[in-house]
Amino acid sequence: MKKFLSLTLVTTTLCIISTASFAKWQELGGNEVMTVYIDMDTATAEGNKAQVMSMLDLKKPGQNPQTKEAINSLIGLNEYDCSNATYRPIEFKEFSGNKGAGKVVSDNKSPDSPFEAIPNQSWTAGVFNVVCPKK
Repeated sequence: MKKFLSLTLVTTTLCIISTASFAKWQELGGNEVMTVYIDMDTATAEGNKAQVMSMLDLKKPGQNPQTKEAINSLIGLNEYDCSNATYRPIEFKEFSGNKGAGKVVSDNKSPDSPFEAIPNQSWTAGVFNVVCPKK
């Protein structure tokens, strides 16, 4: 089981590294702060849970709190619990350029993070509505 989990994490990491340039990003919408994209080719579902890669393309640069470097986009893998309307980040990278371009500012892995409630009218709610079909 540990070998399987290690292989899964390695595979996921490799996917995130190459996703920015090869993904089929589909725009979901945006606001004055960001535009949200998902890559439906990365969507998976098992039981009541779904995973998908998403990208937040910032309209004004943000800042990494530790390094103080400018961030213009984030790409990550999130898991959604469709039955409880919760989500958790599994992994994400911050990029210096828009749409996953430029230098990787940070690489964050949190495969054991707890599920959190999805705030109304948030980017996570938009992704949830796409990957978790209503029954």
